[in-house]
Amino acid sequence: MVLVKKIKRKLTQNKVVRRVSKEHRLRKFYKHGITGIENSKTILFWSTGGMLIQTSLEAVNACALKLRGHNVKMILCDGVFKACAKRVDNPEIEIKDWGKYCPGCIKKNSEIPEKLGIEYEFISNLINGEELQKLREISETVNFKNYKDFKYKDYCIGTHIASAMVRHTRGGSFEGLEELLKEYSTAVLVVTETSERALSKYKPDMVYMSHGIYADWGPACTVALEKKLPVVSYVCSYLNSHFYYGIIRNYKETFTGIRKSTWELFKDIGLTDVQKKRLKDFLQRRYMKKISGDMNGLIKDFRGDKDYFFKKYGLDKDKPVWGIMTHINWDAASDYFPMIYENFDDWLYDTVKTIYDINDVQWLIKIHPSEKVDNPETGCQKFIEKNFPDLPPHIKVVKMDDDISPEDFYSLLSGAVTVMGTGGLELSIKGKPVILAGEAHYSGKGFTYDAKDKEHYARMLRDAAKIEKPDEEKVNAAIRYAYIYFILRQIPLPPAIGENLKINMDKIKSILPGRDKFTDFLCNAIAEGKDMILPEELMDQTKVEQKDQIRQHV
Repeated sequence: MVLVKKIKRKLTQNKVVRRVSKEHRLRKFYKHGITGIENSKTILFWSTGGMLIQTSLEAVNACALKLRGHNVKMILCDGVFKACAKRVDNPEIEIKDWGKYCPGCIKKNSEIPEKLGIEYEFISNLINGEELQKLREISETVNFKNYKDFKYKDYCIGTHIASAMVRHTRGGSFEGLEELLKEYSTAVLVVTETSERALSKYKPDMVYMSHGIYADWGPACTVALEKKLPVVSYVCSYLNSHFYYGIIRNYKETFTGIRKSTWELFKDIGLTDVQKKRLKDFLQRRYMKKISGDMNGLIKDFRGDKDYFFKKYGLDKDKPVWGIMTHINWDAASDYFPMIYENFDDWLYDTVKTIYDINDVQWLIKIHPSEKVDNPETGCQKFIEKNFPDLPPHIKVVKMDDDISPEDFYSLLSGAVTVMGTGGLELSIKGKPVILAGEAHYSGKGFTYDAKDKEHYARMLRDAAKIEKPDEEKVNAAIRYAYIYFILRQIPLPPAIGENLKINMDKIKSILPGRDKFTDFLCNAIAEGKDMILPEELMDQTKVEQKDQIRQHV
């Protein structure tokens, strides 16, 4: 027996034996999948960026789709370009040292699809050294005068250069960052060229990626849309271990929105008492119990004392109070949704300038609490302090770390202004008018005041005191949309993804067809190109516990 154990230990230490053993386990695992399905899709996962969590999420979904008879392929970065999304995590590292961190990143990311038996290819296989040098030479022609409108092969890629720069600087100044601009321009050019070649090589039916913006993914999204290919993407939601998934086919669609045709199916359907309770419980947990995946530790305790806050901010109870809800000024939302201003800073400047003389309304400018951790030195609070050091008495700033909960803030307001913030939807269901300076996922649904241009926006600000509350029909429409967005669109991750967003191999069999109905739903919706809205029968399988909305797998 001792000899047998020694032999086994020696065998497991042998690389060839380990590889053969792994391949045997994977073949056995995939035998439980479905083969020969009609309408099998070829799905290309553009999994660049070097983020292990995202590679894990995508590899598990690729595995689930493969088990259901679809052809999947992953494209990974292997250091061909150095200006990737991970550079934001360590801004202190100099550009010349970026490449030192690539080998470890490549190794860790490539191990993930290997572990799950997912075929992958590195970007370097799609471009050679000479071609790369030519792209670097093209990047030398990019400068701060032309970068926003820059094109390559008729692809408009300037927006991706811009979004990468804004993200890297967290909304700060670009002054003196010419070398950084060249690096991100090179990255955008490489992704444009290699994604075009990957689409030509694999001829997928659709492309799957995170974000769909920035240097790592944005150009690939642009190329896919120009090739008339649908793009699947996902973004974080408000519940832990849940994501928003979306499919877009053109530049007018967004990953977090729903199609007009889908809204038409839902807009006239009333909610049951159970559905209303689900929505109410979600919002109560989010703000009263501070259970929130997006603002952990940032939500203040609910006080429920309007008199206290009227006194704190020196407000007159006989005059209307309107809130101006700012954004994280480098937020990805500005890349997903069109807005009537070039960026959030321009919107905020023009808004404050416009309301400077509108004193029949008391204005509370609410700074996003995430500024405290994301960009306190380059955010909206500093922007106002710099550009408007002496605000008139009818304009007050609710600072990023003020001790006021969102619900307390909402209770003070007669109405609100935002570009595309979630608060606009939350106030709409409370029956308060909301002016939008951008195309939010909830705009155009009939319950918000949507600015057509800057002049229209300014007129609405001047008329804020006269704007009436939405009628019952509009409030009901807002509630219906909020139920879709907050309840039906937040989709649980497959059970094989743990709470830490890493793969739990002990639960990998849970993504086999028929094992988990949420995974079945997600895979079918992706393959069929549907809006990702959970059917009510699946909502009945989601239970609410004290800490979170937990996945209940069947």
